[in-house]
Amino acid sequence: MSVKTLTVLGAGFGGLATAYELSKLLPKNNRVLLVDRKRKFSMGLSHLWLMTGERKTREECERDLAAVEKHGVVFVNEEVLKIDPAKKTVKTTGGEWQSDYLVIALGAALAPAEIPGFQESALNLYEIEGALQIQKQLQAFRGGRVAVLITRTPFKCPPAPYEAALLLDSYLRGRGLREKTEIDVYTPEPQPMPVAGREVGAAVEKMLAERGIGYHKQHTVVRVEGHKLVFDKAEAAYDLLIGVPPHRPPQVVVDAGLTDSTGWIPVDSRSMRTGFEGVFAVGDVVSIRLENGMYLPKAGVFAEAQGAAVARIIAAEVLDMDARELFDGKGYCFLDVGDGMAALGTGDFYASPAPRITLEPPSQRHRIEKLNFEKTRLQAWLP
Repeated sequence: MSVKTLTVLGAGFGGLATAYELSKLLPKNNRVLLVDRKRKFSMGLSHLWLMTGERKTREECERDLAAVEKHGVVFVNEEVLKIDPAKKTVKTTGGEWQSDYLVIALGAALAPAEIPGFQESALNLYEIEGALQIQKQLQAFRGGRVAVLITRTPFKCPPAPYEAALLLDSYLRGRGLREKTEIDVYTPEPQPMPVAGREVGAAVEKMLAERGIGYHKQHTVVRVEGHKLVFDKAEAAYDLLIGVPPHRPPQVVVDAGLTDSTGWIPVDSRSMRTGFEGVFAVGDVVSIRLENGMYLPKAGVFAEAQGAAVARIIAAEVLDMDARELFDGKGYCFLDVGDGMAALGTGDFYASPAPRITLEPPSQRHRIEKLNFEKTRLQAWLP
């Protein structure tokens, strides 16, 4: 058996899961490379805890990506400049090389500049610095109008902005400021998390309504102007703006000719193979159309499962074995609701004719499970 070079681009959920599983499944004489321009990894769910001050500093959330080298994975802390999927070559700020297998896990790029005024006015929930800024602003907050704004779809971690609104309600009640504050969620979506089905969406809407949180669906923001949101058909004032910026595929994958009309990388829904031999893609960068015409949500739990499935497929090919346990479209997600509780959504997104999803009511147990979700993965991937 010849020695193989396996390159994983991107060290988010999908990339880390792929590299970790490959390091376990393959003999150590094979070379597994994990490439990312960032030196640190943090889960998006921790941004919510930074926002409310449950965690005080970024150091409580981040881990050094170089820790993957304890598994025998080579960490390449460089930016990807060019991908040639036909030749399986990668050019970075530090050099260029060819691989036997290439896994693209570069995620979704944030594009706040696409909404005029967003960068100047909004606190970006999807960046760790933004979460820390929200924490600082909330500490000085004495009441007023808080807006949680979803600018465009799709966006990663679909429950996150709804969790933010629910956690803000809990936080402000704890400080005795809730009666002095209006909280409103604005979104272009027809309901919360549409792919999960009407029943789940209605349950989330009920949670918002019970807490006096305004929910404004089918509101597409055009620009942010001073302390005013300008939508296609309405306007709304705010004092504090927490925003989800537009998401776009990384330009390097577009330039490589990997994307289709959706703007993302099309893959086989079970194996995560692209149209290029030996090239796979996982996580937020991919586009998977479901039976009902919607698309698989961009979520860490799916990226993790896809990465593990790809690792099994590659290892089976390298070791001349049969590949088993392909990606099955099943997943789950915790929904933080405040007061130390979380709901749990589980289901089969590949079900026909539509995803079958159930939402278990909030409990302290699910909140503990969410904390353990983060803990166990960080301990495994970045010990």
